[in-house]
Parts: sequence; structure tokens; C-alpha cells
Amino acid sequence: MENQDLTGIRNIIFDFGNVLLNIDPRLTQQAFADLGIRPGVDFWGSRSSAQLLINFEKGNIAPDEFRKGALNMLNDGITPDQVDQAWNALLLDFPSKRVDMLKQLRQHYRLYLLSNSNQIHYMHYTRAFEQKFGFPLDTLFEKMWFSHQLGRVKPDPQIFTFVLDDANLIPQQTLFIDDTLMHVEAARNLKINAWHLKPGDEVVELLVSDL
Repeated sequence: MENQDLTGIRNIIFDFGNVLLNIDPRLTQQAFADLGIRPGVDFWGSRSSAQLLINFEKGNIAPDEFRKGALNMLNDGITPDQVDQAWNALLLDFPSKRVDMLKQLRQHYRLYLLSNSNQIHYMHYTRAFEQKFGFPLDTLFEKMWFSHQLGRVKPDPQIFTFVLDDANLIPQQTLFIDDTLMHVEAARNLKINAWHLKPGDEVVELLVSDL
């Protein structure tokens, strides 16, 4: 992959999962299947489960309420800790080369993070990052925004307008990078420059040439 043109860009907003942090949602799906889903329950496809997940991502419900909702769909005898372990199974590694990239980029650009997330994942990956690298994740960015703290999720246009206003960003001077096309399109509708990171793309190769 060739480096992309950053002419006129002063601000870069990164998505988190599969842009900076490697994730694999299939691992969480398998982990819950291994725990045992109640007969007749569609853990991922029903309206009630979808509502549980979106409410958790928006921060409308606390972790304990999410765990209770998950336990209601699982076989008897499962513990809240097992729910957390299955829920966090999708969270993989944060490659060192991406940390090096961020350190290099922040010498020339204002860096931000915008992610659809939830409190259980947030606690897990922020702790894991600091244990691995010896400093907090938020030191790499001017600001980090997470859906469960904002009450909004991508691709809602309001989450992008909030971010622009909160950091006083000019859309035409801002680049947003996400692996979900509908999020990219929502940003573009607000005149934000946006790149869709496709499967197999490496963000480091798009942004810097000597890492």
C-alpha cells in the first residue's frame, strides 16, 4: 500500500477496533456458544439482544445490567465473570508499530480516537494497553471519545458533529479513518475527509513510510 496524501490535513480521528486494536468478533460469538446458549434463544439476531447491545454501547445500561441480560440468554450456572471473559474474547493485540506510528504522527497532527465501545471492553483494553506499554492509552491522543460515554454511536451524524464541536475541528482539515463503510460515509456527509480501511489494509502503511 502506498502512503496516502495528507495535504491540508491537520487533525486525524482514528476508529479503534481493527484500525488500531486488532479484534475478532467471531471469538466472542464462539465463546458464548461454548458457554451454552439457552435452546430457542437467538443470542445475536433477536430484537431483544440487539437492543441490549446497542443500549450497552450507548451507555444506557450499566455493566451489571448487561451481564444480567446476557445471563438470561445462557444456560444455568454461568457466572458474571464468565460473561466478561466471553465478551472480551474478541479483544486481541495492539501492535507496537501502531503505537510508534501514533508517536510519529502526533509531532505533526492533532490525534483523536472515536470508537463505538462499552464499559467492559473499555476497562479491559485500557488496562491491557498500559500493562503492555507502560503508559496510558489516552496519552497518545488529544482526546478520546467512546460511544458509551457520549450516549451516541456511529454512524449517527450527531456523534460526528459533537466531536467536531468538542475539539473545535474544521471538517475539511480533518481525516477520519474507520473500517466500517457506513461510518466513513456518515463522516463524509459532514464534509470530513474519511478513509475506509478495508480488510487486509494496514493503517501504518497508509500513513507513514518508515515504520
